[in-house]
Amino acid sequence: MKISVLPFFILIVFAFIVLITRRARHNRSITGKEAGSLYTLTGALAIWTLVSTGMGLAGLHTSAWLFQTVPLLWQAVLPVVIVMIPFLISKRLQGAVLGVADSTPVVWLVLIQALRIGALGGVIKGVTGEVTSGYVFWIGIPDFLFGLSAVAVGWLVHRGSVGPRFLMAWSLTGAAIILVPTFAFMSYWMNEPGFIFIFEFPMVLAPSIVVPIFVLLNALLAWRSFRSGSEDTTVSCEAAVSQK
Repeated sequence: MKISVLPFFILIVFAFIVLITRRARHNRSITGKEAGSLYTLTGALAIWTLVSTGMGLAGLHTSAWLFQTVPLLWQAVLPVVIVMIPFLISKRLQGAVLGVADSTPVVWLVLIQALRIGALGGVIKGVTGEVTSGYVFWIGIPDFLFGLSAVAVGWLVHRGSVGPRFLMAWSLTGAAIILVPTFAFMSYWMNEPGFIFIFEFPMVLAPSIVVPIFVLLNALLAWRSFRSGSEDTTVSCEAAVSQK
C-alpha cells in the first residue's frame, strides 16, 4: 500500500467539523437537536468514507465495469449530494449549519484550508513522472498555492485587515480552482490514460471526501462572509438615514 497523508487529512477535517459543532453548541449558537443533525450528517460522511476506502482496497474504483457504467467522477459528487439533500429539505440542519458558521472564528475557517498545501505531493509526483496526468499540474498547483494563501489570509484576518467581501471572493476562488477545471474538462480527463491515478487507493480518498469537504468549507465561509457583508451594508444604510 502506498503511504499517503490523506488518511490524516480525513481525521483532521472530521475532527474540525466535530470541534466547531461542539463549540457552537457550547456557546448556545445551536440547539442540542441541531447539533445532533450535524453529527448525523457527519456520521453519514464517515460511512461513505469507509465505503470508499473499502472499494479502494478492493480495487473497485479502477474496475473497467465501473468506468463503463458510471463514467463521470461520481466519487466527488456523492459526498456533496449526501450533504446538500438533507440541508435543502431540513430546516433544523439549515439552522445548525448557519449557527456553526456564525459562531466559528473566521480565522479557523480560513486556516483549515492551509491543509491544501498537501497538493504539493501530487505536483512532485507529476514532476518525477510517477503520475503522468496533467491534472496534477492544472489543479494541483493552484490548489497548493491556495493552501499557501490560507496562511497569509489567516494572518490578515487575525490583524483585522480584510473584510467580508474579500473573504467571500477568496473562498469562492478556492472552490472554483478545483470545480471549474475538473468538471468543465471532465470529458478530456476521463479519456486521458494517466488520469486513472485519481481512482487508485489511497489517492481516491481525495476526490471521495477530502476535496469535497474543503469545497463545502469554502462555501460555508463564503456564505458567512456574504451575510456579514449584507449586515454591514444594512447597518451603514440605517446609520446614514438616521443622520439625515
